[in-house]
Parts: sequence; structure tokens; C-alpha cells
Amino acid sequence: MGKVQIQTEIDIQKLLSQLETSQLEEFLREIRALIIRRKSKDTQTLQLKLLQKLNEECVLTESHKEKFRQLTDKKETTELTANEQKELSKLIQEEESLRLKRINILGELAQLKGISLPELTKELGIYPSESV
Repeated sequence: MGKVQIQTEIDIQKLLSQLETSQLEEFLREIRALIIRRKSKDTQTLQLKLLQKLNEECVLTESHKEKFRQLTDKKETTELTANEQKELSKLIQEEESLRLKRINILGELAQLKGISLPELTKELGIYPSESV
């Protein structure tokens, strides 16, 4: 036998007014639970997306880190050429930009979790680095 789809309009208020108080209370508990599950799922999904963004978009590449180390090591022993100085400045600006982006993402994440930024960094095991 085939299925038949029926569309109807229901007056929710009228329907609810016909329920006993205990039935209304149970219905309300179910609605609250549904809202909490939905919000929790949305929040968890957003938290995962922010963590993924943090790990993928806020990190200098290994080649940039290595070049930074080379240039800073060289700077300690000799003078850098004008091109090397420009390159080092560019790497520093890039790293500072990524730090700012990291801080913004961590701030969003802390807000979602309802905790402070220091609490979040402790929870995630994130500690300040000495250099790039």
C-alpha cells in the first residue's frame, strides 16, 4: 500500500490548552531538553570549527620558521643585508598577524565555553612561546 501525505494546520495554543497541567509540564520539559540538545550541538560544532581554524590557519609554515631562525641567528653574529632585513621584517609581521588571529579565535572559543582566556589556554595546554 502506498503512502499518503496529509498537510494540516494545527492551532498549537488550542491544542496545548486542552492538555492537563501535568501533560503540559512534561511537554515543557521535553521542549527544554530539545533546545538544550540543539544549542549544545551547535556550540560543540562551532567550537570544533574554531579549533580546526586555530590549528590550520594560525601557524607559520616550517619553512618560514626555519628562515626566521636563520635570519635571527645571522643577525646576532653579523649585519643583515637590506633584503634579509626586509625578509625578517615581513616574517615578523606575518607572525604578529597570526598571533592576533589566534588571540581572536581563542577569545571566541572562551566566550562559547563561558570561561576566561587564561582558563581556556590552560585547558588546551597552550603556553606562550619564547619566539617563532
